[in-house]
Amino acid sequence: MKCKTSIFMVFLLVFSLTITSCAGRAAASENPPEKPEKLTIIGESGIDAEAYEGVLADFAEEYGIEIEWREYPYDELWDQITTSIMAGDTVDLVRLSSSWHAELGELGMLIPLEEIAAETELGKAAEIYFDSSLEALRSHDQLWGLPITAASLMFMYNEDMLHELGYESPPATWEEMVDMSQKAIDEGLAEYGFFPGWVSAHEDGMVWFDLMLKLHDGSWMNEDKTEWTFNDEAGVKALTFMKEMLEKEIVPQAALEVSDWDNYHHFTSGEQLFEINWGFVYGPATDPEASEISDSVGIGLIPGIERESYTVLGGNGYAVAGTSRSPEWAFELLQYMAGKEGAAEYLTHHGSDVPVKNFYEDHPQFPSEEFPLMEPYSEQIEYAGFRPSRYLTWYSEFRDNIFTPVMHEALLGEKEIEKALDEAQKEAQKKLEAEGL
Repeated sequence: MKCKTSIFMVFLLVFSLTITSCAGRAAASENPPEKPEKLTIIGESGIDAEAYEGVLADFAEEYGIEIEWREYPYDELWDQITTSIMAGDTVDLVRLSSSWHAELGELGMLIPLEEIAAETELGKAAEIYFDSSLEALRSHDQLWGLPITAASLMFMYNEDMLHELGYESPPATWEEMVDMSQKAIDEGLAEYGFFPGWVSAHEDGMVWFDLMLKLHDGSWMNEDKTEWTFNDEAGVKALTFMKEMLEKEIVPQAALEVSDWDNYHHFTSGEQLFEINWGFVYGPATDPEASEISDSVGIGLIPGIERESYTVLGGNGYAVAGTSRSPEWAFELLQYMAGKEGAAEYLTHHGSDVPVKNFYEDHPQFPSEEFPLMEPYSEQIEYAGFRPSRYLTWYSEFRDNIFTPVMHEALLGEKEIEKALDEAQKEAQKKLEAEGL
């Protein structure tokens, strides 16, 4: 397996050098860019397809450029992007998670916007978007795309169940949250307190450890990013806390086998008191046709431990692909999609999480009664932070082969927590010193 991985990485390195040199020549051209006949986008099916249908039609009509939209489910996007670009397919824009840009950029599969856009254009982006949303797509001093969502973990609860237990307000701390969960279980109102996704070799495990680590006032690395520190006291406390939730059956053992995307129906069916998940869950949770608690969904700040609150910043964006033959026009289309008009369409379909700042400042187009997530989202994002994916070019290897497997072993009780974290830190530090970020 390691041999295959090495061969694959060598191939990617050769590919990245080729693509990067081509992209550099295109960006350095002093001639006005010739208008292409067609621009091709690899996008996400579902909300993206619905939200951008009109926006893309307007762009095509205004500029006389055909738009080819190739859509795939989210969990297929990484493979579709990498295989298409490695095959030399002419793709202009790609949909990417905020945890992908550092790796794809390092491999030359994306073109940094500084090579395409004028400084004034990037300055306008800084005025439009939340700082954290742009930072989520920046690594090694380069901006790799423009954001279309600025997703964060949100805290939801069953209001009716909470009141039946005798509480008037949601918990402000995890200690209160655990006590409320235990009471709900003891009184037969809930099967468990909440149902996270802690599956191994998956992004959910990273998201949840990041949440617990930061709430315990820890960090993945030291300030100058020369040393991994997730195995320090805060990291041990974070993983110990997660394991205790399993042992107390506040969290079911099944959390180790499923992702956040596959388990939220336990909340919508009324089986649990709390839900910490991405904002998309609020939609089905409040839909009478999809939820048994549609009139009883409350939302508040994620409870605190050492910090008052914290949320993991996710989100997505679109980036200019390394195989684009018209990167300047691809950026023009990107601005069209990610600008205020495109963001307004996306917000209408999505309900919140768009990164345009002034949409959250008493914008009459989005009244709170129709967009109830707007206010709590803008409050929660003030506590947002990043996973190592923001800066680590070998993030997938770190996640899949170094960190989450030992985290999983510790949660299963197969390895002591301190030993598991120390092993992961030692392996990650060795790679960091050999290859850098």
